Amino acid sequence: MKPVHVKKLNDQFVIKWIATEMAISDGPLGKGPVVWEDPRIPYLQLTSIDLQLGDGSVYRMLSQFDDGTENEYFGLYLVAQDVLATPYPAETGSIYRRRELSELAVGLASVVVLETNGPNAVSRIDIIVARQRVSCWAAEVYEREGGAFEIIEPDESILLQVNGKRPTK
Repeated sequence: MKPVHVKKLNDQFVIKWIATEMAISDGPLGKGPVVWEDPRIPYLQLTSIDLQLGDGSVYRMLSQFDDGTENEYFGLYLVAQDVLATPYPAETGSIYRRRELSELAVGLASVVVLETNGPNAVSRIDIIVARQRVSCWAAEVYEREGGAFEIIEPDESILLQVNGKRPTK
């Protein structure tokens, strides 16, 4: 599918957000318990965000796109979808779950590109909806020795904040 620039969301009415969330840790030695949040990491870590718009269209936001040239780049982009993704809980031991982001505002969207990383590679954006600033960053949380975490950019995950904080349900 052909990628669409994130600015496609400008002046669109967002009516629903569905995200595939990825845990920040699968536990010591990968044996659980799965960790979804930690006070040291003020982000939701996502692999995708589906946005349903008021006109009925659905777009999936992803990070990392190979443009087919030798210059692979990382960045946030959209792909049109036929239907909105269906939420599902994490299965035992899984580091993935899909859920509605009901904590995010709905309404008219305005996209602000904050950072680019080369031509056509958008690494940070704010989506302003109903006076909420939904920040998306093409980066990922890596777990290190001793339970430490490190944020690496650019990467294929999307780290999300609302008004500078990890959103809470």
